[in-house]
Formats: sequence, structure tokens, C-alpha cells
Amino acid sequence: MSEPRRIAIVMSRLPRLIDPQATWLCGLRAALRRIQESGDLLVVAEGAAGTDFVRRGAERLRIPIEEATISAGLENGWVNEEGAIPPPDRALLATADLVLALQVRTNGNIHRALQERLARNGPVEIVDLPDTHPRAVRDDLIGRGATLWSPSGDGQLSFGPSNDSQDEKPSICELVPQPSPDEWTFLSHTTRACAGPWPSQSVPDYIDSLLDDAGEADHCAIAALERIVTQRKLLAASRMIRGGHAVVCLTAVPLLDLPPLRKFQTHRSRWDFEPYGICIRQRWLQERGARPVIYGNEATWQSLGEGDRPFFQFTSSPSSSPGTDWSVEREWRHAGDLDLHELPAQDGLLFVRHYEDAVRLSRSSPWPITLWPVPVEATPG
Repeated sequence: MSEPRRIAIVMSRLPRLIDPQATWLCGLRAALRRIQESGDLLVVAEGAAGTDFVRRGAERLRIPIEEATISAGLENGWVNEEGAIPPPDRALLATADLVLALQVRTNGNIHRALQERLARNGPVEIVDLPDTHPRAVRDDLIGRGATLWSPSGDGQLSFGPSNDSQDEKPSICELVPQPSPDEWTFLSHTTRACAGPWPSQSVPDYIDSLLDDAGEADHCAIAALERIVTQRKLLAASRMIRGGHAVVCLTAVPLLDLPPLRKFQTHRSRWDFEPYGICIRQRWLQERGARPVIYGNEATWQSLGEGDRPFFQFTSSPSSSPGTDWSVEREWRHAGDLDLHELPAQDGLLFVRHYEDAVRLSRSSPWPITLWPVPVEATPG
């Protein structure tokens, strides 16, 4: 009986926000099932791209795992001319008997590492699925001796039960008009996509949702709003809040006046907020302790008592761009999580980007729905 092979699954760095329908997830499921059925070992290296996904999938299928050590790559001379192949990738490709290339970016670390492996006559198989490799990468690696592996359709299926809902879904939704700025009596909370696990969700549970193609695997902005509606709760956060106080942030700016405040953050490659959220009657929020922000400077902060500090915000943050005046956001805050179970229908209003989003939310929302006031801007190029 032959010894089991050591097989590595390699991929380029994954995006922060994972698309549940991404082709590489189908390829990962198929590759793991192939290793399981062959009785081989899976080789992983801590720090290599996608290791958490590969390791969790192997645990789910009870595939034996071998840890590649950094010294393994060094001992086998895996250092290219510029020394540009990161140690985890060197160790992984130097240890494995066979490498399955799942998703490779042009001229990235994995592309260069695979070129080095092929130059050493190490077997490489390209997982042949649409949209996983640029044509230039595919042709380059094949020209150097890599072969193609086309997974079966069954192998790509989710690990969990089918996510197809048998419930009748509405195809229409009645939208409500937005109150004019003169009639505005709400405070608004905008949402954005959640890259990685939801708050209080563990990393293994998050990865499982993607491997299972579960409904909660979608972490885009509309999914974040849908989660708020389903849970009837706005979760407090402390990020970017002086003193580390956990608060829910809202704005008194009327919905029709919000679009001009939306800015693209180049350093983060995303918008500061998305055209999705919930508007809540100001009176209802005040009854539950919501207060307008206290704008000021360092002297203002030092003068505040502990009870007022969760509501402090620099008028112009020392780390912000010159001339940035945060007071235009007319921010309010609620200290701690905000329970929405008792929010009446007339005191809540959801806003979404597209009509199709409204139809999706109408299945679970007790509050009326309206559309974002203007077309969404294109991401700056």
C-alpha cells in the first residue's frame, strides 16, 4: 500500500469581503473532497493565504493535516533571486508532493512561488474553474509544466444542506416617500458591509457559513441591514470613539441631504458609509437616552465628566484632513446596544439602494421602506 501524498492548496491573498458565490469557494470544496476521497494528507502553513479556510474545511471533512515548518522551505533552498517568496509560501510548496493552485494573482507571491516550484519539477495542478485565474497566469503556468484539474459539479457543492427557501417570496414591495428636510423628525443610522465574522460570530462559524453556502454568509451592506431588522437590534461599537466607549452612532441630517456627505476613503478603498440604513424617530430615541454629540477640542474633553465622555467628538480630528469639520454630520449617540423590539412601525423607516433590496427586506421588516435619494456614485478610479 502506497504512502499518502502530502497535498497543498494554495491561493493568492483573499479580498476582505468574501463573496459567498465566489468560484474559488467551489474549487476549495472540490479540492478538499478530492483529498478526502484519495486518503492523502493536507499540508498547511500558518500565515499562508487562505489557511483558515483550508484548515477549517479539512477539519469538517476529517482530513489529516500536516503542518509545514518555515525551516522546511529554507532547508530546501526555496529562496528566489529577490527573496520575495514569503516564508509560509516557501514552506508550503517545498513540503507538498502535489500543489493544487486554487486562485492565483498575476505576478503575486503565489504566482512566483509556483514558477519556482515548476522550475524544480514539482507537480502543480491548476484548479480549472471560471474566474479563478487570469488567462496570462494560466497560460504561463501551463507553459512551465503545470496541468489542469477540472472538478466535478458534485464536488463543488456546499458542505451544508441546500439554502433554497421553499417559502413564498414577495415580488413587489410598496415604497413610502421620504419626508422633506423641513418635516424631518428622524435620526439615521447607516450600515456598511462586514468584512469577516459578524460581531459575536466566531471565525470557524463564519468560515462554516461560507463552506455551507448558508444565508448568513452574505456580509454585504444590505445583508448587514437585514441582520439589524431580523435581530431588532443596533449593536454598539467603540472603534474610533475617544475613551473606548461602545455607542450607536446616528445623524440628524435629513435623508435627502445625506448623499453629499458620503465620501470615498482612498486609504481604506471603501465609502465611509453605504446607502443602506434605518431612520428612527428622534423623540423615541431621546426617551431611551440618545443625545447629540458634544463637539469640541482637547480642552472640551478634559472638562467633561465620565457620563458625558461617550458623547464627545472632536470638531476637527487631529488625524483628519485639514479643514475637516465633523460637526456637519450632526451626530447623535446612544450608549450601548439599542433594542428595536418596541420600535413602532410609524417611528421607523428603512432606506435601501435598489427596489430589489426593498423587496428582500419586506419579508422581515415591520417598518416601511424607502429608496436612497439619488443614484449611487461610482467608485473613483
